[in-house]
Amino acid sequence: MTKCRLLCSGCRQTQAGRKYTGSVSQTVSGRQCQRWSSNSPHVPNSNYTDDTFADGSRAAAGNYCRNPDASFEAGVWCYTLDPNVRWERCNVPLCAGNCDVAAV
Repeated sequence: MTKCRLLCSGCRQTQAGRKYTGSVSQTVSGRQCQRWSSNSPHVPNSNYTDDTFADGSRAAAGNYCRNPDASFEAGVWCYTLDPNVRWERCNVPLCAGNCDVAAV
């Protein structure tokens, strides 16, 4: 099976944003995102395996806003580097039109 990526990385194609692979790494309140492969300061949900990331792995998702949660429909988010705030949504707009797809 050929893997593809969207060429409109500045926005999310769907409300849930599960295929978003852009580079936003800051939450709506300005907090920096924690790397998905890190366990500090927050331990990520163990249900988020490499297969749940559009990038192909937790490591490849870096510290970018993503939505690996199949039940969360409100958009992309991340764990924060703030030890007092576990996670927060990110401000990534919906795409205005269709995105082109490229094979990777």
